[in-house]
Amino acid sequence: MKYHVIALVCSSLLFLSGCAQKELAQNAPALPQTKDDAPKRAEILQNALKHHGKKDGGDCSGFVTLVNKESFAPYFTTEELNEYFEDARRSLAIYNLLETQNRLYHEKPKVGDLIFFANTVKKYARAKKSIDNITHIGIITKIDTDETVHFIHHTKGKNSISQMNLNYPTLAFFEEKIINSYMGKCPKNEGYLCLAPSYFSAYGSIK
Repeated sequence: MKYHVIALVCSSLLFLSGCAQKELAQNAPALPQTKDDAPKRAEILQNALKHHGKKDGGDCSGFVTLVNKESFAPYFTTEELNEYFEDARRSLAIYNLLETQNRLYHEKPKVGDLIFFANTVKKYARAKKSIDNITHIGIITKIDTDETVHFIHHTKGKNSISQMNLNYPTLAFFEEKIINSYMGKCPKNEGYLCLAPSYFSAYGSIK
């Protein structure tokens, strides 16, 4: 009888312990869910690269708009973008929209995000250069281990891939590799002033 009582008490304790564990598990805070946007970024990359070497889009912002449409609007919708035009520059309107939505950033770029450049077009040149005088836009396609950013953009009549490395802003080449592309024409002794880092403004994230 004594052993029967002990066994009964032990089983009761185990039951209560099990209930307590279930209750604790139920009351435990939910783990934060990370947003898996890899499929969306892969789709953007695929849609962008299929236009490589072609004239599709007509200009830099037209190319981005084309990829945006093919990728189910990861950057903007036409309706929301229309509210952010200051002049004819669609690239500036996209920048203004993303700035309002806190989607601009300057470090650790991601494939599929946008890249903005300022002061690349003389038509829109200002007496004092400003990083928000947006004149060019592209889509990031790859980031190397040395932080060289590859991006596809419409330039010189077709969609091409260029490079930018903010760690070496005055170098076009490093260890026989292109790390910074020219974005304009400069005197030979000041060629570094026309490399991509000199015009870089910001990155823009997808939604």
